[in-house]
Amino acid sequence: MYDEPPDPFLVQLCEGYTEAEVVEIQQYMAEWDACTYISVAQSILDHASRKEFDPLKYLRKAYNFNKKRGVRIPKIGYRQDGSAVYRKGNEYLIVRPDKFGIEKIVTYEVNDD
Repeated sequence: MYDEPPDPFLVQLCEGYTEAEVVEIQQYMAEWDACTYISVAQSILDHASRKEFDPLKYLRKAYNFNKKRGVRIPKIGYRQDGSAVYRKGNEYLIVRPDKFGIEKIVTYEVNDD
């Protein structure tokens, strides 16, 4: 067997961070679903960039989103695309169940309108 090359998006995501911050990033990534992206790291890089967030701060905000205080749409089950949305004020978190039924983060958003 041979080792797979490292994910270039993960390498890019971890650039400029300390070892402790890279460990933190990897812990947060376990809570994410790649959805339509090649990898979770690519998804995080794209979403953080589009929302003009530092990737680690973006991961922290998504991870710390309090789903218990949010309104879940739909209240039970999932939308036709297999996702659900938690809304709280101007923030929302989109989640999707993995193959074990555990909700994984797809994206985190803040509406500044």
